[in-house]
Amino acid sequence: MKLPLLLLSSFLLIAGCSEKESTATSPTDQPTVTDAQLYQMVLTTPKAAFYKNSTDTIAGNSGGAHAAKILVWYNAKAATQLDAQGKVKSNPTFPDSSLIVKQIFTSTNATTAYAILLKLRKATNAGAGGWVWSEVNANGTPLASANTKGAGCSGCHSTGSGLNFDYTRMNDSHP
Repeated sequence: MKLPLLLLSSFLLIAGCSEKESTATSPTDQPTVTDAQLYQMVLTTPKAAFYKNSTDTIAGNSGGAHAAKILVWYNAKAATQLDAQGKVKSNPTFPDSSLIVKQIFTSTNATTAYAILLKLRKATNAGAGGWVWSEVNANGTPLASANTKGAGCSGCHSTGSGLNFDYTRMNDSHP
C-alpha cells in the first residue's frame, strides 16, 4: 500500500514542478529587477575582472554622464567576454546574469555613484540590448532608475566607434 501512495506523491510533485516551469516563461511572470537589488549586487558580487586588468581608476568621459574618475569591473559571467588585455572582445555575446559596474569617484577618491548594467533579456524592465540599466548614488538611492529601461543611457551607449560592443562603451571611450 505504501508503494502506490509513494508513486502518486512523486507524480503530483513532478506534475506540479512541470506546471510551474511552463508558466514561469509567460510574459507576466518575468522578473523586474529593482534598483535596490542592483545596488545589493554591486555590494555583494565578487569582482572577477577589471577593465584592462587594472584596479587603477581612469578618467571618465569629459562632458559625458560619467565625467569623474571611474573603475569598471565585471562579474564572472561578464568576464567571459573580455580578452587577455581585459578589454571587451569584438562582437561579444554577454550571457544572461552578466554584471558590469562602473564605479564613479570624486577627485578625492570617494565613491559617488555606480552605473550598473545587468544582462537579463527576459526582465520586464530590460532595455536596449537586453540590459537592465541603473545608476545609483553611493548610498543606493536611484539617479537613473532601472524602471526607465535605460532611456537616459542607451542613446549614448548605442553610438560610438566600431569598438562599441553590446552597448559597452569602454573600448571606444577608453582605448
